[in-house]
Amino acid sequence: MMKYKIGLIPLLFLVFVACGKDKNPTSSPPSFGYESFHSGCKGTSGTEKLTINSSNDSIQVVHLNAHYNSCAEIKVEVKKTDYGFDLFEKDEGTTCEGTCDSDVTTIIHKLSGGTYLIRVFDTGRNSVGQGYVEVQPRDDGGPQG
Repeated sequence: MMKYKIGLIPLLFLVFVACGKDKNPTSSPPSFGYESFHSGCKGTSGTEKLTINSSNDSIQVVHLNAHYNSCAEIKVEVKKTDYGFDLFEKDEGTTCEGTCDSDVTTIIHKLSGGTYLIRVFDTGRNSVGQGYVEVQPRDDGGPQG
């Protein structure tokens, strides 16, 4: 009987250790942040165009002359992909009969250095365009030699 008690102690220890660990740890928060805004109606001002630029640890994406409902609020959802980010424009809130052009701007920040593929989709999930942008590695602000 004593032989079984000795073997039971390590087994109980393993059970307690295994049960004490979180089996479904919460995922860490995304390592980036973003914000978006739109210009409001500009009338019908021209050709639709996509510009993608980087500065410091940020990427700025501007969908120029996006043609949407004139009363809706345009929001952007940013999703991280294996190669960069997908931006999904959505119109929310009140809608009305009229449409107009506005500029939709999204800024993705807190990025590490590297090359990112940016893809933008309109409210119907149609591709607006895509492009690559390079973000320079952050300077840690330490002494320069």
